[in-house]
Amino acid sequence: MRAIRFHALGGPDVLRVEDAPEPTPKPGQVLLAVRAVGLNYADTMFTKGQYFIRPTFPAIPGMEAAGEVLAIGEGVTDVRVGDRVMALGDGAYAEQMVAPAYSVYPIPKGLSFEQAAALPVQGLTAHHVLTLSGRLAPGEKVLVHAAAGGVGTLAVQIARRLGASFVAGTVGSPAKAELVRSLGADLVVNYREDDFATQIRSAVKEGVDVVLEMLGGTDVYKRSLACLAPMGRMVVFGAATADVRGTVEPVGLMHKNLTITGYYMTPLIKRRELCAPPLAELAAAAAEGALRVIVGKTYPLADAAEAHRDLAGRASTGKLVLVV
Repeated sequence: MRAIRFHALGGPDVLRVEDAPEPTPKPGQVLLAVRAVGLNYADTMFTKGQYFIRPTFPAIPGMEAAGEVLAIGEGVTDVRVGDRVMALGDGAYAEQMVAPAYSVYPIPKGLSFEQAAALPVQGLTAHHVLTLSGRLAPGEKVLVHAAAGGVGTLAVQIARRLGASFVAGTVGSPAKAELVRSLGADLVVNYREDDFATQIRSAVKEGVDVVLEMLGGTDVYKRSLACLAPMGRMVVFGAATADVRGTVEPVGLMHKNLTITGYYMTPLIKRRELCAPPLAELAAAAAEGALRVIVGKTYPLADAAEAHRDLAGRASTGKLVLVV
């Protein structure tokens, strides 16, 4: 089969289209014929050796895909050959991949492979950071950083679906601002032109209840905390700027009873009771047109390096997808 592999750590230039052995499903696994692959910023960190999981060479990047079931391993009962599914697993940048059965989910009628490939990582992350970590309640206010990205575009909409009374987002360009407004945001701040903390506190004097933070750096941390209302929660789930030096003085949280919490999806994938219900809800809403899954750009599998350059350049909008 064709696959995107790399044999040394580095940027987009280390990615190569190569012939690779076809995988075989082990007990408890499902083999997919991959039709579309969801790209994540974590994929670019993986190729550089900066992700939580280190590659074993030759390595195939990718953690989510959509396609059709080719075969099932021993003990798999909930999936059948021929099913249209989306899955979380390893080695998604290929014509075939295996995934554990607990991370394979049906694609509802009306949802394309490209849309389905854009949902598992970003959809679950957006839902979980708002609900499990952020504990968003109806009527509360939310700030979403990188609101035009894959997680951000979904988080803005999900916050509205959960009953948020005010949703703000930060973006890096006027075009991205227009997109985020169209998704239901009340306030969009171009961080290249304005200070988001000043704009938030001007619009909502008491502050927001939840901040979704994935940029990184002490400056962003401090300004995000300044946006929080009493009893507010900041959820940290990434560091897109690669600046992991964020420093917080614990005593500084006391005055307004603030909470900082982290979110990392990988340990939760096996918790199907936490993942299956929200993903089914989001997929159904997307299939019905009630939730917009923003696929910013698609690329053929062979152009994975170009896609990584676009991801690293932070010029993309929504979700980037490889089409196999």
